[in-house]
Amino acid sequence: MGRRLVVVGGGLAGLVAALRAAETGASVTVLERGATEGGDGSARLSGGLLHVAWRPMDDDPEVLLQAITSETDGEADPALARALADTSLEALEWFRLQGVDIRPKAADVPYMKQAIYPHTPIGIGSRHVEERGPDQAMRLLYQIAGERGVAIVPSAVVNELRRSDKGWTVGANVAGTRRDFPAQAVLIADGGFQNNAELLTRYVGSSAERAFLRASTASTGTGIRLALENGAGAVGLGRVYGHMVSSGAFENDLLWPYPPVDKLCLKGLLVDRRGRRVATPADNGVQLVNELVRHEDPRGLSVIFDDTLWNTAGTDDPYGTPVPNPDLVDRGGPHLQAENADDLAAAGGMDAAELRSAIAAHNQSPAKPKIAGRLHSLRVVPGITFTMGGIATDESARVLDPSGAPLRGLYAAGSCTGGIQGGPRGGYVGGLAVALVFGFRAGASISADLDRDTVVAKEES
Repeated sequence: MGRRLVVVGGGLAGLVAALRAAETGASVTVLERGATEGGDGSARLSGGLLHVAWRPMDDDPEVLLQAITSETDGEADPALARALADTSLEALEWFRLQGVDIRPKAADVPYMKQAIYPHTPIGIGSRHVEERGPDQAMRLLYQIAGERGVAIVPSAVVNELRRSDKGWTVGANVAGTRRDFPAQAVLIADGGFQNNAELLTRYVGSSAERAFLRASTASTGTGIRLALENGAGAVGLGRVYGHMVSSGAFENDLLWPYPPVDKLCLKGLLVDRRGRRVATPADNGVQLVNELVRHEDPRGLSVIFDDTLWNTAGTDDPYGTPVPNPDLVDRGGPHLQAENADDLAAAGGMDAAELRSAIAAHNQSPAKPKIAGRLHSLRVVPGITFTMGGIATDESARVLDPSGAPLRGLYAAGSCTGGIQGGPRGGYVGGLAVALVFGFRAGASISADLDRDTVVAKEES
């Protein structure tokens, strides 16, 4: 069979691992669910920021390690945290060597020091935009993969993973035809389960499937399911990464993934359909999303604010992306204004007495700015970008069973894995950087393991 690797998922983690393994002479096949050049992963829809727990990837490893530990309130696996901190610079330099254009989005903001260029702010959710850096980067990786002999199989819907005498076999429907792909090693890199209603309900919350999918539709949890069926352990299931978005995003693609409305939701007043206050202790957008995906009616939320917040939090641009004021309005997002609570309640179908009571309670909170004067209302919904927990792995991307022992020949990287993201305050360590680093480490460790197994097989024969 030779040194053969099958990669399930052609997103950032999968392509990086495939290229790294191919550099050492491994025969690599990538099974990609999408049919377009560059794949159908969520990296292409991202803002392009490369950061580790809000620090630049070339920071001192000890600083990065402390940032990871602090951001996750100590929940990140120490070995994974150390691996991410120690390998970030090496992976970043390798990424640049592939021809990916990385420039500061804002030189004075640490987490914007490295971002995939061009930094166009278009970001239309359900469609890829060729002018954007992340889209260009993924198409470049696909081009390089083809030049280096990596076989990319598009329209491959993986549905089976089974052990064989010489390793593993992946079963998939490829453009409607059933095919088997045998290999010595398999890397699962098909993302989380954010587009799987049953798994969201089971692991995140009974109403989580009613949140907005702020990502590609490709991630349905297949890799996680297949790994668990083959004896893998799981870690960190139940938390998600995402941002609050306009509920108009369900009908209007111009309203996702940007502009996010986190800042307004954190500073303004959240209410339910009747106008009753939805109190939350969240101090950041990821924590807020994790709370609200568990609300009994995540599609029935509105945020109430005044002119002052509209012109401050509404214009705040922490990620170098479109903002609610004016971009949400300019893109056709639903937005109500009224001179008082009674008129706003009437316009939004809320109970006026409930809304007045909610505003009064909000204004008594010392942690929130008071709302006064002309009022605004946006219908909002928690948007899930990816699920944070998943397959248990070691620092070399080897899949571990519940006891912590590796499953020989099985690997995982990217947001199908757990152990590095999460925590009581959201604990977002980074999407692109985590995929890049652990894809980078996976490709190297798989090649080394395949070489060792080949030597052992020769000696045994």
